[in-house]
Amino acid sequence: MKEKVLRIFAIIVIAIICFALLVGGANFYQSYIYHHPLEKELTKIEGLEVIELEQNKNRLVLEVQFNSREKLRQGFYLLLEHLQEQKKNKLEDCVLKINNASPNQELVSFIKKAKLSIYEAISTGHFTALPEQLTALAQQDNLTYDLEVDQQFIFVTVKKGENFAHLIINRGEIPLKIVTMGGGEFL
Repeated sequence: MKEKVLRIFAIIVIAIICFALLVGGANFYQSYIYHHPLEKELTKIEGLEVIELEQNKNRLVLEVQFNSREKLRQGFYLLLEHLQEQKKNKLEDCVLKINNASPNQELVSFIKKAKLSIYEAISTGHFTALPEQLTALAQQDNLTYDLEVDQQFIFVTVKKGENFAHLIINRGEIPLKIVTMGGGEFL
């Protein structure tokens, strides 16, 4: 009888140790083999700051801040390239939050108004009037802006003094969800 109890106890202890090793190994893999390489690769991109990287079972939520006042198209495509290199990440399972650290109220207002003009241009397919509309909006608040349009995205960088804000709108086939934030408030 004593041997039987000892065998059951040994089986339970071995099962607990195996479970702990499996859970610990999975956590180790997630944090040191999967997350950190992506974070390290993203921090190599000049002008990009990773604020938060959250990996769930089926979704990657990445909050970044572009620190460059210049056009952001090149940095954004480098970011997309690194995301696509990760075999586990599919772009339809990614949410990219663009954090505008401290835009003033005029920049936030411009971005909100610019979204309407941009979505109107996307729906009608007439992008030739978009620069004129954005110029009129920018002149109201004495702002300057950079507009870049390609087949996949529309990039807007608006500046006033030392403050700047970015807006990226997906207009192509890439199934990436992009959310623009103004210091924590969604625009």
